[in-house]
Amino acid sequence: MSLRRLAGIFILLVGQMLHSENAWADSWQQSFSSKISTGYDTNPAMASPSPGGAWIGLFDPGYTLTGRVGDNEIKTGLDLLLATSSNKNLSPNRENPTGFLNWLRKNDAGEFGISTKYSQVATRDAGIDATGQVPATSTRASRALAGNWSRDLSEYSTLSADGSYEGVSYSGGGAFANYSSQSAGLKFSHALTDQITSFLRMSDTEFILTNGGQSTQRVDTLLGVDWKVEFIDWTIQAGQSRAGGGNSDKIGSIAAHYTGLRSQLVLNASRMVLPSGLGAFVKSAEYGGNWNYALSDYSTIGMDFDHINNILTTDNSVSSATTTGVWIDRGLTSLWKVRTYLLHRVFQITQTSIPASAASNMIGVSFTYDNSNF
Repeated sequence: MSLRRLAGIFILLVGQMLHSENAWADSWQQSFSSKISTGYDTNPAMASPSPGGAWIGLFDPGYTLTGRVGDNEIKTGLDLLLATSSNKNLSPNRENPTGFLNWLRKNDAGEFGISTKYSQVATRDAGIDATGQVPATSTRASRALAGNWSRDLSEYSTLSADGSYEGVSYSGGGAFANYSSQSAGLKFSHALTDQITSFLRMSDTEFILTNGGQSTQRVDTLLGVDWKVEFIDWTIQAGQSRAGGGNSDKIGSIAAHYTGLRSQLVLNASRMVLPSGLGAFVKSAEYGGNWNYALSDYSTIGMDFDHINNILTTDNSVSSATTTGVWIDRGLTSLWKVRTYLLHRVFQITQTSIPASAASNMIGVSFTYDNSNF
């Protein structure tokens, strides 16, 4: 889908929803955001040895429209990331759009929702696929449709169901395979106390290569608990992921969110089996966190860390990526802030024949405008 077509569809949807402006004028809220940043990356191609550095410029405008009509909430938005580079051989110019349209209906007994999303990103920024051998020109396009339903069975128990479809395609080179995945799941939650809720979730995911090949299937079973104390929210879950052929892997995750008077800390660790463009399911182990501390009403410092380790189920090849960042924000006005940041990235791949590793550093500054809180 081209950028021009996506923008046209988005404008048409917004126009249709605003057509009843006289009746719904008080129901709509809109917000704008925009981010402009520039920085120097010592190895934007993430190659070893490094072929050199480049200046990277980013412009990231976004728009969100939210409407409430009775028990219904409609939310739609468009985000566009424009990237430029002083060396297009190492880091090509990009236009990465994201658009979404969500509908949610709530009532006293539960809720029902449908969402759809289109996104296009550089493959090396696309999470689980970013730890493969990623050319600078490679992009990942995703088209997703999802639905969810929940109902209160009693004062303490809730039953929910969800289903989703995602089609993923790649362009610009690289050892990636187009695929689609479809999943369905059931979740039963029961509140043990005001602070502790236990849950059991079962889901089935099918992975299908677009250009032929047999589909593969996995069934996940997870038992977990949500625990809220005065300053910390915990979510802990553990279980098994079983392949169609009978092989199983242990999966689970733990996440903690601490909120203090001047600081926030988020920590998470997970081990999951997920579909990927590497041609099959991937056993992914990830851990990381974010910490920030308010120096004053106008200044905040922070640190981000993320490590992801992938094991491809077909040949047990291992790849990993680690990102560490430190930054300081300074509020210029209630709508504008400036951030100075330093990023360090490390990539490693371990195979019998082609081990490889690469690293880069990036220092930059960004200006952000956001009126979503007004």
